[in-house]
Amino acid sequence: MPILPDHAMPDRPSEPHKKLEGIQLARAIAAILVVLYHAGRMISLPQYVGHIPLGGVFNFGHAGVDFFFVLSGFIIMHVHGGDIGQPDRLLRYVWRRVTRVYPIYWFVTALVVALAIAKPGGWAALSSSHLMQSILLWPQDVQPLLGVGWTLVHEMLFYTLFAVAIIGRRIGGMLFGLWGVLICMVSFGLVDGPVWGFIGSFTHVQFLMGVGAACIVRGGYVPHPRLLVIMGISGFLTAGLIENAGMISVGGSASQMAFGLCATAMIVGLAIAETQGKIRVGRVGRFLGAASYSLYLIHTIVIGLLARLLATLGVIQRVPDSIVFFLVAGAAIGGGCLLYFFIERPVMEYLNKWGRRIFYRTGRGAVADSGH
Repeated sequence: MPILPDHAMPDRPSEPHKKLEGIQLARAIAAILVVLYHAGRMISLPQYVGHIPLGGVFNFGHAGVDFFFVLSGFIIMHVHGGDIGQPDRLLRYVWRRVTRVYPIYWFVTALVVALAIAKPGGWAALSSSHLMQSILLWPQDVQPLLGVGWTLVHEMLFYTLFAVAIIGRRIGGMLFGLWGVLICMVSFGLVDGPVWGFIGSFTHVQFLMGVGAACIVRGGYVPHPRLLVIMGISGFLTAGLIENAGMISVGGSASQMAFGLCATAMIVGLAIAETQGKIRVGRVGRFLGAASYSLYLIHTIVIGLLARLLATLGVIQRVPDSIVFFLVAGAAIGGGCLLYFFIERPVMEYLNKWGRRIFYRTGRGAVADSGH
């Protein structure tokens, strides 16, 4: 979600760096939208509430993933744009991407496997090939064991293509151009098949939007950035209302384009406004932004376990549906924060410290990520 950004890092150790804290806050809100979406869907099962509470007002919350895809494109280009055509920086890039995505993802996936094994016949139901593909985030016909990991499979494809651009600017440019053509061909039904369908998924347009957003920010001049943020937020919410009303299909190309363009406007506006000193983010916003990857990974597990517990205790039958909704959503947010504070952050601090020693010694630059 995956889906969650890094802060801006220098291309060389001597360069100053600054977190884009406005974007940290935005990704926290996007993660919470995804939590609210899944909370409504999961407790709508017959054994729980039986319908989506609050009239399904957060049904568009899945669009937090659209925001994350655009944000990933932006962050990778913003952070690693100076690495393009610099093959000696490839190892640093790979280290940062792998250590950022996999360790906490493996931890949460291990929880999923443990819960599956705890069920009668759970071990027999696990497929070794499915498990291995899930661990590697390799494309497959079904979702990874950790369902939300499907977004990370798309992330890893984008990271791989960007790695080619680091190896060679020309071949990278050609590859991204061909990628864009393939996306168009798949969208118009000119190419078919599971492999081409995955590589040419229209979802990937949002990564390219993010790359374009980073290029705009690198240009340095955007008039009225705060107005651009307001327009992006307004458009995002409007698109959500339109989708909730059934006027565009959920997750269709029109939906992805609308949410993607609005996310692009928000990201550009936030980044420019912050460099101009026009946006300030408090400690809570910074913390939630940093915790958003953990929150994204763990939230469906927390919601599912708590909903089952509340049903077993008979609480769901005794309290209003809206209370159940906010209770499970709040618990998921709290669980994500705890996972970040006690697991993700210490692990990332250790890996970043180890990575800095390696790459400072080799002169390839610093490694210090605090977000996906």
